[in-house]
Amino acid sequence: MRIVICDIYVKLVGHNLGHIQNILRYLEQHPSSNEYVFLLNPEAKTIPSVKTSASNIQIIFFTDEEFVSFNSGYNIVKSTHLLWKHLVKYVADYKADKLIMMMLDMFQHTIGSSRLPCEMNGILFTPYPRVIPPNDTLRGKQKAAITKARKIFTTWWMCRNSRLKKVFIFNDRETIKTMNETLGTDVFTYLPDPIYDYPTRQGLDIREKYNISSDKKILLAFGFIDEKKNVVNILKAMQQLSADEASKSCLLIVGKIHEAYQSQLTQTLEETRAIRPELQIVLESRFVDDDEMESYVGQSDVVSVAYINFYSSSGVLGLTARHNKPVIATKFGVVGDLTRAYQLGLTVDGYNTTEIKDAIQYFLHTPNSFPEKAALFVQNHSSESFIKTLLDLE
Repeated sequence: MRIVICDIYVKLVGHNLGHIQNILRYLEQHPSSNEYVFLLNPEAKTIPSVKTSASNIQIIFFTDEEFVSFNSGYNIVKSTHLLWKHLVKYVADYKADKLIMMMLDMFQHTIGSSRLPCEMNGILFTPYPRVIPPNDTLRGKQKAAITKARKIFTTWWMCRNSRLKKVFIFNDRETIKTMNETLGTDVFTYLPDPIYDYPTRQGLDIREKYNISSDKKILLAFGFIDEKKNVVNILKAMQQLSADEASKSCLLIVGKIHEAYQSQLTQTLEETRAIRPELQIVLESRFVDDDEMESYVGQSDVVSVAYINFYSSSGVLGLTARHNKPVIATKFGVVGDLTRAYQLGLTVDGYNTTEIKDAIQYFLHTPNSFPEKAALFVQNHSSESFIKTLLDLE
């Protein structure tokens, strides 16, 4: 069987690269008679780890010309429709028996009217049941209702394609049940969001590197620092700490800052340093390698996944659980559900700075209370389980 695996978001930031790296590694270590063709975005060609030594694997890339529609500023419907034509041609040229899309979301409207030369599976990252209003305002509720209605329609439209056999959803059995019942189908199925095990950067001591004293609790916010990561509200919450509590705290912000978020974050950083000079704030604004990321998480005391406008699964939660570190998590969506189910930490409303402050105070004054079921969470979300389920290797 020849299988094309397509991902158009393989970059140095985000989870997509991790998925591709680990699938490649697994297939190299577990040879089979299947042939795999990885079809990736042009930028992925520049990433050294996107490579293989296996004879049954090919890695190919969309050309810059083929990908130009996706970066052209066209609306999502037009840009993905144009890119989909090239994708289908690759599938036909390679005589694929199956296509696996690593992210279906932006192609739903196109898939519904497409004539594919083979069957297809894929991952849906933002299923419509997880769309909820960002706040209690009428405007917020109306906007969420419109978004949800649009997503219901595009999801239904996608499911019209008889070639679509499985749509995987990370870590969310309740949503899968709801969608199958509502849309009268059985294509939606469970996929464990994988927890990858990377080596730790040798010799990296973050307390020594940033001169953080041993009596301070380190709260880590890391990843691609944009509005979703909610660092501004975390800073505003820490402004509410007492002078003594602030003196025993360090906020460690690690990751490339989104250009659109830079001004707001800089302003809040200056404001926080003026209000709470006792608080230590460390900012490492750059992409960090996997082994560095392991060290940052492993040596921090608490990790923030108190995101806003985010209702899907998060790989940060699994990484934190593997290091047996507690989290301050959003109370909404999959992250909130998993945090409560496995008792991984405290959940808060990411917009409510008082709730965030209360959670920070809890961890300052209550040692070793979370996580309680981190080992079970890691066991249930292994990389091997993810790959075997996705590639139907059971």
